[in-house]
Amino acid sequence: MIQLKDISKSFNGNEVIHDLSLEIPQGKTVVLIGPSGCGKSTLLRLMVGLLWPETGNISLFQEDLSRANVEKLRQQVGFVLQDGGLFPHMTAVQNMRLMADYLHHDPQNTEQRIAELCDLTHISPDLLGRYPSELSGGQVQRVALMRALMLDPQILFLDEPLGALDPLNRVSLQDEMKTIFSQLGKTVVLVTHDMGEAASLADLIVIMKDGYLLQYDTLSNLSSHPADPFVTEFINAQRKPWQQLEDQIK
Repeated sequence: MIQLKDISKSFNGNEVIHDLSLEIPQGKTVVLIGPSGCGKSTLLRLMVGLLWPETGNISLFQEDLSRANVEKLRQQVGFVLQDGGLFPHMTAVQNMRLMADYLHHDPQNTEQRIAELCDLTHISPDLLGRYPSELSGGQVQRVALMRALMLDPQILFLDEPLGALDPLNRVSLQDEMKTIFSQLGKTVVLVTHDMGEAASLADLIVIMKDGYLLQYDTLSNLSSHPADPFVTEFINAQRKPWQQLEDQIK
């Protein structure tokens, strides 16, 4: 579904993605994870065509991504930003139907799609007339997810979609997203810095460090057969606070 070959990307002469190759199969949820500044969000933006690599090639749906076809290919993907990325001067429903209206979709079909997405994301239709500032963090992210799914895309990209939420809302929405991904069977690429979130959502995990792909594997293999010492270090660093908390409770 998505293929990257020998990708590199630089900002102001500083290379942030180094000769990276990756294949993402259809219908799988792949999580990009690593410490801050490792290049995971940059890599996601390269896949969406918001940034362009200095070297290498990116293809979606077996079609090379280029400036000539990027608008067409973007209409086949959904994208969710960390803070939702909703336009503050538009209501929730106006945000949701933005692309459908831009592409002149049948209004009746659009309304039916909105109703389907409300059921899917467990959000009340009564909230759709509100502006983003009048919604909770969890509601904003649900609306952002609904907007991304509005055109029924084959691929869904999410850049730390739960990062700004409090722990209770984060866990709740995490569980809902897992169910949604399973129901829809779409190809999902999600960026996070939280290993617990990756473990909950991912079929496959990409661990990155300093712009390099260290290992692309299942969680089980990352734990039992790490390709680099940093893989074990990163996993253990995220386990340690929970182990300390459990020890204190005991």
